[in-house]
Amino acid sequence: MQLLKYLLLFCTVATVSFASLTEVQSCDKYKTGKFYIYNKVNMQRINIERKDSLQIETNENGDITILKVNWVGPCQYELFFNYMTPKEVSKDTTVKRIFDLNGDTPFQIKILSGTDSYYIFEAAKVGLKNLRDTVWLVK
Repeated sequence: MQLLKYLLLFCTVATVSFASLTEVQSCDKYKTGKFYIYNKVNMQRINIERKDSLQIETNENGDITILKVNWVGPCQYELFFNYMTPKEVSKDTTVKRIFDLNGDTPFQIKILSGTDSYYIFEAAKVGLKNLRDTVWLVK
């Protein structure tokens, strides 16, 4: 009976490990394509176009942000600010704060889980509170 318990425990651990491995491998579908996210502060949809190492974000006002993407793991990447429409920087104090605060320090993005329709991520940057949100895939 004891052997049966250990065998069941081993099978459970092996299944969970395999499921985690499968999830990590599935992040490839998020490296390129069209996505969107909702900015909960100003209630705007931000459209995202990602081409592996380049990400272009456009909000509903036509403001553009260009970011460099550096994939550091199967489901982890860094976002470096490259360019932002000047009017966007001048009118938003939050954006100014992000630029002023370690402008060369990237956002660390970790994809926590996902499906064919969306993925959930956590973003971290030195000096800012971590953020957890959802990015939706455009079909």
